Amino acid sequence: MEEKKSRMEYDDICKFIDSIENYSDEEIYEKLDYIIWYLQQVHLYDLVNKFKLLAIKTIKNLNIKIELIKKFFYKDNLYRDYCYNWNSIITSIDNLEEKDKIIIFKQLFSNYTFDENLQTLNIPTNLKFGIELEYYNVSFAEIQNLFETKTITTIMKSLSFPIDLINEITNNSDFEKENEFSKWIFSKETDDDLPEASSPIMTNTLDNLNQIKAICMIFKVLGAQIHGGTGLHINIGVDYFNGNIDALKYLLIIWSECEELFFKISNKENDEIRVCANTMSIPIKANIQKTFEENNRIALNNEKDFTRFMYNIQVRERLNDLFGFSHGDLEFELMHANTEEEKYVIFKKYLEEKSDDDTSIRYTSVNFNHMTWYKNDKGRIEFRLFNSSLDFETIMQNILLISKLFQTSLELANNSKTKQQYFTEFLNDNVSEEEKLNLLFNLLFDNEEEKEIFKKRWISVKDKASYKKFYTGRKTFITDEKVSCLKKTI
Repeated sequence: MEEKKSRMEYDDICKFIDSIENYSDEEIYEKLDYIIWYLQQVHLYDLVNKFKLLAIKTIKNLNIKIELIKKFFYKDNLYRDYCYNWNSIITSIDNLEEKDKIIIFKQLFSNYTFDENLQTLNIPTNLKFGIELEYYNVSFAEIQNLFETKTITTIMKSLSFPIDLINEITNNSDFEKENEFSKWIFSKETDDDLPEASSPIMTNTLDNLNQIKAICMIFKVLGAQIHGGTGLHINIGVDYFNGNIDALKYLLIIWSECEELFFKISNKENDEIRVCANTMSIPIKANIQKTFEENNRIALNNEKDFTRFMYNIQVRERLNDLFGFSHGDLEFELMHANTEEEKYVIFKKYLEEKSDDDTSIRYTSVNFNHMTWYKNDKGRIEFRLFNSSLDFETIMQNILLISKLFQTSLELANNSKTKQQYFTEFLNDNVSEEEKLNLLFNLLFDNEEEKEIFKKRWISVKDKASYKKFYTGRKTFITDEKVSCLKKTI
């Protein structure tokens, strides 16, 4: 008897679903929870989601639609943090006019309104940069679907984005494209849970900075999150140095003197460096210092020079880490290598053997792997030490920091008397960490407010134990002999 009754109930539910358009919004709303409960009891889980979509799509009252979207498509997946199920939302409202979609999104994002950034950074206008922003909790597939269905345009309109900015982003975005630097590229860094957004090549203009601000807000409202596995990478175009090799040397010296400090001031206040930074952005100061101690000539006139440069600056202390399981013979050779030259020969063999998708070389605090100094296009230098962030101000400050490092390095190479005086003072190691920090700030910044931003960052994390692992090679704040060959190499 119970089985017969259950069957009759199932038949009634099927009839209701088949003729749902004949029912009023109130009738659908009244039966909704019970039907979902029943379908779950009989393990028809696929039908549950289809019914939710059908019900929301059929209901005409926008307030009820919004209520049900929040109820059913927010934290729909127990394995994700709080986030909307965007593919389901897109399907459930695809029959609406855009004005009604905008009303829905305004309700969903009631805490957000886009305000244009009205101020450029205090950096050179001819310096080119780009960012790579890693995040999770909104999948690559969802982002792609939002763009392909033009839902992203509607979302931006609901957030009061200027129409020119909307067009700039929607017309200049693409997916899974390598070596495309004129558009925003969305890709899968590892899988759908760790997507990445890469900016086009940018300069210090309001248009470019507002694009970054727009992307940050879009990810926030979509529910994107960051964690210890996500990073922000800032790329600076080496063309800014105009082929001046001394500018690159100054950059290396400043970095080797203060790498620990750069790690401590690389994130917003109280934001400690992520755990995986020790493997994804490995410190290189020991490599730089050893190169200068050997008084090695830094030249980048051809590919052979570049290979030597990469080994000296980025690889020598971590050569074994590049091999993995694919280069057993090289690992064996390395065990018996006694000199740097023997190790360098092994590195060249690795370059010949490695597959194109092997990018192990890049996992350092500063990555020179994309630099092509010996060609017309000098390429870029990538800074990988930053935690990921969806905060526009934090990203702007980080771009400012690295841009000032470039600007100062070129001014030193061009013999700026003021910068040279600050540089001489900066090389003093018989100082405390705070004194060294102030010497670095005097060298990089002319603006006291900019110094204060990074001083506050340092104060908030200066005593955190998580930074001890970054003391590699010769420590920054030593009281014994000075690396006397620094200036001799320039």
